[in-house]
Amino acid sequence: MRLTVILLAVGLAVVPTPAGWVESLYSRQVYLLTQNFLTPLSSLTGFALFDGFLLIVVVGSFSWWVLTWRRFGRGRRWRAAGQMAIDTAAALSAAYLVFLMVWGFNYRREPLTAKLDFDQRRVTPQALTELATTAVAHLNGLYADAHRKPWSGLDGLPGRMGPAFAAAQTELGARRTAVTGLPKPTLLTPYFRRAGIDGMINPFSLEVLINSAVLEFERPFVVAHEWAHLAGYADESEASFVGWLTCLRGDAASRYSGWLFITPHLIGHLDPDSRPEIWESMDEGPLADFRAVSERVSAVVPVVQQNANRVYDRYLRANRVDAGVGSYGLVVDLVLGSRLGQAVSLSQG
Repeated sequence: MRLTVILLAVGLAVVPTPAGWVESLYSRQVYLLTQNFLTPLSSLTGFALFDGFLLIVVVGSFSWWVLTWRRFGRGRRWRAAGQMAIDTAAALSAAYLVFLMVWGFNYRREPLTAKLDFDQRRVTPQALTELATTAVAHLNGLYADAHRKPWSGLDGLPGRMGPAFAAAQTELGARRTAVTGLPKPTLLTPYFRRAGIDGMINPFSLEVLINSAVLEFERPFVVAHEWAHLAGYADESEASFVGWLTCLRGDAASRYSGWLFITPHLIGHLDPDSRPEIWESMDEGPLADFRAVSERVSAVVPVVQQNANRVYDRYLRANRVDAGVGSYGLVVDLVLGSRLGQAVSLSQG
């Protein structure tokens, strides 16, 4: 039985799966049914289930190895170690199978570029400059309205941004839509701060975990990005695109947060000589928010971040995301290369 589980996991990890089948049968059907059930269930608790799960796995695995090692005499310990290694491999394989069934197959769905009216030829230096200018204009115009009222806490975002999240999915062709999940703080926040991680989803209970250090005006986009993962958009650039669409379909505070996210990406892709002019056109209010974000991320420890990026890069590549962590930056191509991205960016201020 253990060997069967291991071989099945290895087989599913390496055997090609047709993206069209995954898209039509899993991502748009089976997965969303699962998500519509699991996410509301996991949202009933105000604490992160992933914290307890991680604690049980770490402590339980360590205790099991130690107790088993001690139970056997010296002459039999290496044999016991071999058996425990097989048992551990079987347990990890079973966890991987659950991961695939609950969420992981979304890595193998059709790319969003295949479902949008996307043309790489629209991604030009001129279009990039125009959108960067537009983004700064939106930030300047939205700043006062966005900051006029107190920002919503994490527990207020599902009610405030839920309709916009559903609208963004519908615009992308979804017939069945994912539901929002309660964003939760996590005991992993000290690690998140040092590793430069703003949020993640628990792929087993489909709950959203947020770095509690994320600033209030960053939260709408960060949460929308994680909700996009809940909608089955596993690729980071696609999740950012869907999160951006969600924000721009929301109120002034949400739109401000969406533009606050995309603007540095746009400016970063500009020719270095063009960047100062764009930054100089920004009002003091948005600039102060960017300085606050910069101060927040100064807590990142380079070694921790590099190791976290290395691990996540391998994780993404193992799940057939060829660009690895580089997929984060591809959101600019989606915004510029799709008619939907261009239309939304020009209409939402």
